[in-house]
Amino acid sequence: MIRYTFNTILLICTAGLLGTATPLMAQVGFPPPPPKVSPAAGVIDMHVHPDPDVFGRSLTDIELAMIAKRKGMLGFVIKNHVVTTADRAALVMQQVPGIEVWGGIVLNKSVGGVNPSAVEWMHRMSGGRGKVVWLPTFDSDKHIKTLVDKNKSGLVVTANGNVTPEMEEVLKIIARENLILATGHVSAEEIMVVVKRAKELGVNNILITHGLTNIPGLSMEQAKQVAAMGAKIEICYLQFMTGPDAQYKWMTHWEKVDANTVAKAVKEIGAEHLVLSTDLGQQGMMTPPDGVENEIAAVKAAGVSQSDIDTMMKKNPAKLLGLKQ
Repeated sequence: MIRYTFNTILLICTAGLLGTATPLMAQVGFPPPPPKVSPAAGVIDMHVHPDPDVFGRSLTDIELAMIAKRKGMLGFVIKNHVVTTADRAALVMQQVPGIEVWGGIVLNKSVGGVNPSAVEWMHRMSGGRGKVVWLPTFDSDKHIKTLVDKNKSGLVVTANGNVTPEMEEVLKIIARENLILATGHVSAEEIMVVVKRAKELGVNNILITHGLTNIPGLSMEQAKQVAAMGAKIEICYLQFMTGPDAQYKWMTHWEKVDANTVAKAVKEIGAEHLVLSTDLGQQGMMTPPDGVENEIAAVKAAGVSQSDIDTMMKKNPAKLLGLKQ
């Protein structure tokens, strides 16, 4: 049994108060101390899923904005698979000043599918926060055939090597209003056609939604081709945690894309053509700002430079959103 004299105890306590007792304070089994400045500072997360929603979410729009602001993030984009989010983004900014929030529309069946009228009304929403047009996600033919039933069909945006008439009209609106075309869950083959036509129509901002996962399933060569056309390839932190050994069953259906994939993409495609986001917000998962911090740590450990990280998480999102840099 160890016995301490009064003077020894006093010395230990004094050292702790003065911050000199590092060996005593650095105990095994505790999380690290908070950084003076969060690695997430200045980041724009282009892909988050807060509540309210039809799926279980961990944080509301307001709660997410408060955490993102506390960590110094510049902003985030609210995505919802069934409703528009431009109005929600405007309300969040009223309630949590000092954080930039954007919204958009996903062209699933709940808004009429590939519906030009829905896009027109979305971008006109007061507040001017409607910026992103995602192509169909869980209603897309690619998603349904990959994750639901290969014999069933869903929404398509191309036919016979050309975009559909509805897709053509949507692209014209995106070009006219300088919105962001995000490709959702359509197939790699559809993406190649859509991106080509989008550029012909004058669309300046194109983001290939989690492009290197099984949905859409872009090959590295296809990713290089769309990047050469001006598109940016999104890689999401959620996919770092998917695959057969994932935490939740719904995550096991998605192929794992990790920090090594990011490092490879930086070498082969270039950081100037990539965007790192989180795709987080699901019930039971970490918050999106925590995901940003973890994603940065993971890609750094894989050998990606801070300069390239800043390009993928700050500069490229800002350029897509039309912010001055």
